[in-house]
Amino acid sequence: MGSLWVAQRLSPLSSGYRKLSAAERLGWEGRLPSTLHALAITGATIYLFLCSPVFAEDHTGDRPFVLRTSPLSGASLGFSLGYFATDLLLLVLYYPSFGGPEMGVHHLAALASVAAAALQGQAHAYTLALLATECTTPFVNVRFLLDKAGWKDHPIYTANGMALLLSWLVARILLFLKFFQHVATHLHEFHLISPLSRWLIYLVPPTLFVLNVFWFTKIFKGVIKLLLKPAPKQPEVAPAGPEAQAAAAAAAAAPAAGSAAELRKER
Repeated sequence: MGSLWVAQRLSPLSSGYRKLSAAERLGWEGRLPSTLHALAITGATIYLFLCSPVFAEDHTGDRPFVLRTSPLSGASLGFSLGYFATDLLLLVLYYPSFGGPEMGVHHLAALASVAAAALQGQAHAYTLALLATECTTPFVNVRFLLDKAGWKDHPIYTANGMALLLSWLVARILLFLKFFQHVATHLHEFHLISPLSRWLIYLVPPTLFVLNVFWFTKIFKGVIKLLLKPAPKQPEVAPAGPEAQAAAAAAAAAPAAGSAAELRKER
């Protein structure tokens, strides 16, 4: 809510924002909270999975994978819990200006998973792996801002579109397949977590994966349309005929003739 308050104060400084409708201004303002959440949760998950031994495959601790936690993983889930709860509240209050039904399904699924993991201290790794897909959010937000600011023809818009497509493919398609494979190899540990956590792992990731594929097709079509967009045509100039050429020559010679006449008069 604090970041939304800051966005509402800073956004009017942009000329592009001042040209938007009330609904579009609400979407513009919501980009700052979602971007901050995406950057924070992506940084936390990168550290926990790549730098910390907590979720490492060769971890020598005595806790099964599905029960591993750390202070940072708990804090990260709490941060995401606050973000999704706030964003879902805004979606309900300003529906459909703040997001459509698919966004509501996404937020409800994420909120249920994060709440269960945070409150029960279970499946932190799997929940954070799903949250790491938020790394694509900054590219989505930049695309929206560039569009509304009138920069659709700028090379930055094209570069951001390509970055969005590639990041979405890796984070929300390929890594999900890795996620499903990892879950399959650790099913023998699932009896250690609550039935609620188990069913959330069974149901939420496939639901999010279907949504991700749906959105990926739309992004892919948008990028293809952007790359194949024809270059703006230059106005055609009709070739001048003999009469037009003669008139142009006479017009060009007129100043010179006038200057010569004035010179003779002065003499």
